Amino acid sequence: DAAGGKEGAASPSTVEAIVREADAAFDRGDYPDARRLYERAVRSAAAVHTLSRLALLQSWDGDLRESTANYRRALALRPGDVDLSLDLARVLSSQNELLDATRIYRDLRALRPDDPRVLLGLGQALALRGRYEEADAIYRDMEERRIEPIEAHLARARMQAWSGDLDRAEHFYGDVLRADPGNIAARIGLAQVKHREGLDRTAKAQAENIVLDHPDNREAQALKRQIEESLRPFGAVDGVRLSEDEGHRVDSGTAAYTFMAEPQTAVRIDYSTYDATFRCTNPGLCDEVAAGPGVDEVVSARATQLMAGVTSRLIKPLGFHARIGAAREEEFGGGARTLLVGGGSVRWQVGRRFAVTGIASRAPLYDSAVLIDRGLKADNADIDLEYRYRPAWTLGGRAGFGLYSDGNVSESAAASITWRLPAAHPWLTGRFEVRYRRFNDDKDNGYFDPVRYDSE
Repeated sequence: DAAGGKEGAASPSTVEAIVREADAAFDRGDYPDARRLYERAVRSAAAVHTLSRLALLQSWDGDLRESTANYRRALALRPGDVDLSLDLARVLSSQNELLDATRIYRDLRALRPDDPRVLLGLGQALALRGRYEEADAIYRDMEERRIEPIEAHLARARMQAWSGDLDRAEHFYGDVLRADPGNIAARIGLAQVKHREGLDRTAKAQAENIVLDHPDNREAQALKRQIEESLRPFGAVDGVRLSEDEGHRVDSGTAAYTFMAEPQTAVRIDYSTYDATFRCTNPGLCDEVAAGPGVDEVVSARATQLMAGVTSRLIKPLGFHARIGAAREEEFGGGARTLLVGGGSVRWQVGRRFAVTGIASRAPLYDSAVLIDRGLKADNADIDLEYRYRPAWTLGGRAGFGLYSDGNVSESAAASITWRLPAAHPWLTGRFEVRYRRFNDDKDNGYFDPVRYDSE
């Protein structure tokens, strides 16, 4: 039973008193108490009013399966009720039961072709299924026929945000606010877009102002909490083990702490360790190791790295990242060295679809104990291009140049295509990438074989 067990049944007069008390609690905004009372009433006598009110409160609390079950029970008592059917379809959409929701909305549209609740709900269900063109046609038709045109434009804004086209979403929300400056849904939507764009300096101020103007609005309060939580300091720990059949193994771990210097600037401090071992299984390669292990002998090397970095969204189209730190490497023979490491990137968004990123770094190679022992490091410069030509499709390209501390030089290029499943849930992506890299000096030894390094 979605509302609870059958025990504790009360007389009809007592049930009526419980429902009156529940209605009073609901009217004064005491929703937890109202839900408790409606559940008690439904256990004794299921009626359309109590079932629908209980289902509504359950949907607000996120108990969507229980809500769906109670809306279906209410519809069984009052078949064909439009309001109950709309409520059921709304909860089904939230529950990601989009096919059932679409079917209900289509049936209702046949009965009420001009009902804005039906049209908006159908458009939303289609948009959540990734059928953006069908949804947009419904919304544009509503605007042309002047059926709640502001709500239709709001729905188009939400759809653009769902599809990832945040620039167009911002434009549509702006249209609504120019037509209706106090529209709370548009204000919330615009703040959500700013938050997703990483412009939390603006988003935080907007969310605070919305809550100040509408202190009882649940969506505004949730957005304000979401932004505040995203700006809180946090820590992370991760570990990785890499091993391959030629005797190399690297165990690495990183502990990081991130805090916000201001809403659009994050500072990250991390400490990493790399413990690498090498068991020489190929006699032809054993001599390349400084310690000169024999076959099946094991040598080890260790490296640690302390790094501090800053990531900032300076303005809407411009993002910046820089990091600097020090690494300490221990050799096979017991010696050690310290070196400066770091890097940075600048990303520029050109219009809605195109972005270019420049990246530079100095980094050691910690892929094996032998590389740590020899202290090989690389100075790299890359440029990334990204073109988002449809909501679910992104083309990418990269060109790079690397200068190694042993005098070697690498040139690289890559092209990729990324596809995202055109639905809000689940969020699935697939990526196909082709990469090319060439070294000026194709060394072939146990210390660094570029071809084998790439393949492994």
